Amino acid sequence: MSTTNRQNRLDTLKIRETEGTLTQKERTELDAIFAELDAEETVALKPAMEKHQAFIDSLLAEETELETTIAQLQTIVTAQTQLVEDARAYLMQLRAKHAILANKYHAITGEELASGR
Repeated sequence: MSTTNRQNRLDTLKIRETEGTLTQKERTELDAIFAELDAEETVALKPAMEKHQAFIDSLLAEETELETTIAQLQTIVTAQTQLVEDARAYLMQLRAKHAILANKYHAITGEELASGR
C-alpha cells in the first residue's frame, strides 16, 4: 500500500473509530497500520537514537574521568593540608626551643637575644 493510500485508509478508519462504527476486521487493519507506522518510525529514528546514545556514552566516560581527577586532586589537597599542619607544629617546636635559648642567653648575659627574623 502506498503512503498516500495508507494515509487515506488510516484517516477513514480513524473516523469510523471515532463514530463507533469500526468493525473487528477494520480494528485489526487499523492496528496493523499503526504497527507499520511504529516500525517505520523506529527505523527512521535509529540513527538519531544511536547518535544520542553515543553522546550519552561519551558524557558518562567524561564523568568517570572527572571523578578520577577529582579523587586524585583530593589526595593532593589532603597531603598539602597535612604538610601545612606539620609545618605549623614544627614552627611551634622551633619557637619553643628559641624561647628556651633566649631565656638561657638572658640568664647568662642579662641581655635579650636578638630575634632571628
